[in-house]
Amino acid sequence: MKKWRCTVCGYFYDQAKETVPFEELPEDWTCPQCGAPKSAFKLIEGEGIPVKRKVTVADKIIEQLVAYGVKRIYGIPGDSNLPLTEAIRKNPNIDLVLTRHEEAAAFMASAHAKLSGEIGVCMSIAGPGSTNLITGIVDAATDRAPVIALLGQVPEVFLGSESLQEIAEVDIFKTFCVYAEQVGAAG
Repeated sequence: MKKWRCTVCGYFYDQAKETVPFEELPEDWTCPQCGAPKSAFKLIEGEGIPVKRKVTVADKIIEQLVAYGVKRIYGIPGDSNLPLTEAIRKNPNIDLVLTRHEEAAAFMASAHAKLSGEIGVCMSIAGPGSTNLITGIVDAATDRAPVIALLGQVPEVFLGSESLQEIAEVDIFKTFCVYAEQVGAAG
């Protein structure tokens, strides 16, 4: 039997447990958990799809951005953001636009948001890479442009140790951002 998953909230529609096959549900059917449209569901089991796949926190972040209509992320891949880079690579609905500098990525995301009204997203590595985003993020914040900055961070074991490229990113960014949070391991 087939299983479908809501890409917004993760709700499972299991045809073995339901009385109506997913394909026969009306087009205006919505997720009973979050109200997402039927089109937000993805087939995850059945017709040759493997039963188990490892889903990472980065996969979920990118999945949610795609659900909100984000089509591109501006930035530079590096050691501390490789899980995000891999999640972008695996998702056919979003692209990584490589920039030469993190500041350019932030300004590109800001311009994207201002000109399109859509969410602009930029990405950087930990430490100095993240501080390079500040001018572009402040530009977006000043004009109330919706921009999300995804910052790399050193491994959790090194937080607070002043190791290479470890800075208090949340403390810095919350002074000029609407919301700043550090995401840890899944759990």
